[in-house]
Amino acid sequence: MKDIPVVSIVGRQNVGKSTLFNAIIKQRKAIVDEQPGLTRDVVSYFVNYNEATFIINDTPGLDLNANSTLSEEIKQMALQHLHSTDVFVLLLEKPDIASYDFELVELIRKFNKPYIVAINKIDTNNDMECLSNFYELAQEFLPISALNRRNIDLLLHTIVESLPHKRKKIIEIDCKIALVGRPNSGKSTLLNAFLGYQRAVVSDIPGTTRDSIDEIFRFHGKNIMIIDTAGIRRQSRIDNSIEYYAIVRAKEAIQKSDVVIHLLDGTSGITETDKKIADIIMESHKPTILAINKWDSIPKDHTTFESFKDRMIFKYYRAADFPIISISALHKLRIHKLLLTALDVNNRAQHKTETSAINVIIENIQKKHAMPLLGGDLKIYYATQTNISPPVIRLFVNKPELFRKDVYRFLEKTLQDKLNWHGIPVIFEVSGRK
Repeated sequence: MKDIPVVSIVGRQNVGKSTLFNAIIKQRKAIVDEQPGLTRDVVSYFVNYNEATFIINDTPGLDLNANSTLSEEIKQMALQHLHSTDVFVLLLEKPDIASYDFELVELIRKFNKPYIVAINKIDTNNDMECLSNFYELAQEFLPISALNRRNIDLLLHTIVESLPHKRKKIIEIDCKIALVGRPNSGKSTLLNAFLGYQRAVVSDIPGTTRDSIDEIFRFHGKNIMIIDTAGIRRQSRIDNSIEYYAIVRAKEAIQKSDVVIHLLDGTSGITETDKKIADIIMESHKPTILAINKWDSIPKDHTTFESFKDRMIFKYYRAADFPIISISALHKLRIHKLLLTALDVNNRAQHKTETSAINVIIENIQKKHAMPLLGGDLKIYYATQTNISPPVIRLFVNKPELFRKDVYRFLEKTLQDKLNWHGIPVIFEVSGRK
């Protein structure tokens, strides 16, 4: 989205950049914690304010210790985004200027772009007394409280006045795709492969991605939003609040997506954690694709893929419900096919089937006595589709209590097969005859 101005929040660690980012977008999108250096990737969001549209970036603190984990990769990624910034918000904090703040000002000035100095954590009128300490750095600044939303509207007004152009642009997203999987399954590498440049920090260290990263790009004339999420581990291995909230954000990303790409590490096959993640996705009833990553690292012949699929389905029978594609995010193998499949699944999930067609299928099932009876006389009188993506089928039956798990499963598999809903979960609502 090159025609939309970019605003970046810049500052030291723990001055409140992520809190300010959340205050501006009015969502808890960026993870906030007292631990320094929490933000690793640049987190972005579209903002509409006073008839102007811009992208706001939450950036990592650049005063990272050289010996800290991923410090150089994080700095380089942040600097890459700063080069594409149109307006900077330099965030300082009470009670005084820190030595690194002078370095940040010099860095920002080199870009020759407008910048706004904001003093954070001015929560009360008494805190205003320390503002004179900041005149050495800037003659004009805004006292704000990101936590209490103090002067946030004034800051937004100042940002809009500093933009290179002011116009409102509504971005219509055609398909939102969430990338979900275990740590180190290759989600950030796949995001970078889709975009064609290094957008997310990639490392062999599990848990590198913490925030969910949204990025929009054009593909086959469509606006695609890709959401890269933190890796999901088994509940017993979640050992701190940061990882917990990262997983909460990942689950939220699944909920807001149209299609989920569940990324699995082909070198280790489907694990118990993968099955737990698949269950989380199933609970959301989202159209899903299973992408087997790192396929380039697997010794193979003409039977390898089918054998791999068979083993997956044996370990997790629901895998048979979804398209399975082998890819290499690193070498961009079949990622074009992966996106085309995601668009196809999303398009099919939007289709509403005529009531008559659904009832013909149900009638044929009952004529052939194919449906599990579970020791009772079960009859479906009428069926209709009441919603799309995922499809919701309302059934009017004689005995709702007979509709148990294997009946639902049988009907779902049959409708997926007959109505071209492969990869799309089906929701059933059952009512007794009135």
